[in-house]
Amino acid sequence: MNRRSILAAAAALPFAPAIIPSAVRAQSFPTRPVRMVIGFPPGGGSDQVGRPLAARMSDVLGQQIVVENRGGANGNLALEHTARSAADGYTICHVNNSVIAINPLLYRNLPFNVLEDFEPLGTVTLGGLIITVPATLPVRTLQEFVAYAKARPGQLNFGSGGQGSITHLGFELFVRSAGLNIVHVPYRGSAPALQDMLGGSIQLMVDGVNVSKAMMDAGRVRALAFLGPQRHPLMPDLPTAVEQGLPAVLVGGWQGFVAPARTPPAVLDRLEASLKHAVETPEVQQVFNAGGTIGAFQDRRTMARLIREELVRWRPIIADLGLTLD
Repeated sequence: MNRRSILAAAAALPFAPAIIPSAVRAQSFPTRPVRMVIGFPPGGGSDQVGRPLAARMSDVLGQQIVVENRGGANGNLALEHTARSAADGYTICHVNNSVIAINPLLYRNLPFNVLEDFEPLGTVTLGGLIITVPATLPVRTLQEFVAYAKARPGQLNFGSGGQGSITHLGFELFVRSAGLNIVHVPYRGSAPALQDMLGGSIQLMVDGVNVSKAMMDAGRVRALAFLGPQRHPLMPDLPTAVEQGLPAVLVGGWQGFVAPARTPPAVLDRLEASLKHAVETPEVQQVFNAGGTIGAFQDRRTMARLIREELVRWRPIIADLGLTLD
């Protein structure tokens, strides 16, 4: 076969596009905006963490981070949407320990598996919950509230960010430890619960400091106790529940991000690096501190371990409370 014949035979072959290895594609990631899905309504504690981070992640990624609120089912709708999204790094989801490690123990028919359908990207905050009441309520300490509630069994309302959420479980630990009868009113996120507390229909909340910090500073909400093992570093004058005679009321909290399973490792590296940069940016730290949030980054391997530990910790507690959701 001469040279002309060879060229003619080659020209007759169908065109085969070059195969680009996933690692090579990941090096150019991202080439368009990345979506940050938040599983609660705008204005809540998750939003107050996610949006400042989104503004600075682009420093590393070179693309805009678009925040999308998908509230419902205590964060499960956002996780389901993320699990079904393409594993290409262009969809990430904000989670907290309640959504990623407690919901699987509560809901019997979740359409995803938290250990198989997601890749952790890292945690971005550490902290715990606080017990708050309206400033108009005539109590200033946890023990005063306990006495006030015992004198009014079934007459007070508690607002949570969702049935079975970490805020709900913190409440259940508190009322069982103190022997109280308070009505639980679940909401689609913390923000609407706080609005109803300010309006007078809710007399108690258990939530992150950042949820009510602005209202506390304005004198409209009063904090009664921090549920961590030591006092909150940004609220050193607030006693813990342990200090006030309730040693079993210990509820920690953290927030982080996940991506769909099978996202390429190089893409995960880029997303993790952008989160670390954003958390450690002085402007973000200032925003977090002003809202009562402790910004602290932990890598995705640490987050994976935390998820497994939370599942082990809460399983017997939830079974003891008899909590199940559909």
